[in-house]
Amino acid sequence: MSEKIDSLSAIEFESTGIITVENAGENKPLKRKAGGIGWMVIAALIWGTVGVSSALMNRVETTPPMMIAFLRLGFASPFLLGLTLVTTRRNPFKLSRREWFYFGMMGLAMAIYQVTYFFAIPMAGVTLVVVVALCSSPLMVALLSIPVFKERLTGRTILALVLGMTGTVLLAFGGKGGSSGQSQVALGALLALATGLAYSGLVVFSKLSVRDSKVDRGPAQPVAVAFTLAAIILLVVSLATGSFKLDMAPGVWLIGAYLGLVPTGLAYVIFFKGMARASATAAAIITMLEPAVAAILAWLLLQEQLSPASLVGSALLLASVLVLSKK
Repeated sequence: MSEKIDSLSAIEFESTGIITVENAGENKPLKRKAGGIGWMVIAALIWGTVGVSSALMNRVETTPPMMIAFLRLGFASPFLLGLTLVTTRRNPFKLSRREWFYFGMMGLAMAIYQVTYFFAIPMAGVTLVVVVALCSSPLMVALLSIPVFKERLTGRTILALVLGMTGTVLLAFGGKGGSSGQSQVALGALLALATGLAYSGLVVFSKLSVRDSKVDRGPAQPVAVAFTLAAIILLVVSLATGSFKLDMAPGVWLIGAYLGLVPTGLAYVIFFKGMARASATAAAIITMLEPAVAAILAWLLLQEQLSPASLVGSALLLASVLVLSKK
């Protein structure tokens, strides 16, 4: 990972909370790019199962969103810490004071991201929440990068922002149902936007940690530390609010383990295996497979459907990401 990331195209964004990658592989031979894209497609397909998995968990047994968030990070944390120890041969928690601040803020952002995400899904449905959260994040990163990294507000950014805001409004208010049901969908859409904002904070602090660090921490260590801190935060909050439960159905534990180990830990490894062979621009575009997979699974397994206005909104949000990722 380079010491400074100056381009928005060097940011990978998806619902699991993977942070920054550099524009690696831009000049690789075509064969290596094709192989890398294949790995990233697999990762994106796996990420698309997160929202449906949490919805199915609630069908097995009603599970507090705080507990779902903790289970996901609780299972992912030891996996990623072990990965860091194996790949770097060093203590992942041996950090400078500034790095502790950055990684701590990343952990807080990740904890908020998980909670708002899993609270939003029962209110607005898997498809809407995944699209809004995934596609709003790069727009927010672009806006936050203006004051933080002194990046210019370009015409492309403005166009992407307009497309994204219009798409979000159509998704939030274009569904069917009565006023009470629509107000709940709108609240879920707002929580999905909060998810995108929290993830944007994660990306910004990860970029700051890369820019200011004197040691190359690699891609695994920052995520491992941030996920562990987030899991601790969620455990404390779950205990304080009475959301923590141990006497849950075996199916809940199995789905929780799947969320932590497969679409979080394993997909992370797969994605960066592909990222080493392809470009960050390809990564940004391939991650748009996630809402498509989530929508198909939600339709097949949960009987979710979108109104014509919501479909237009989804298309506008996806278009906004394409505008941002286009060179």
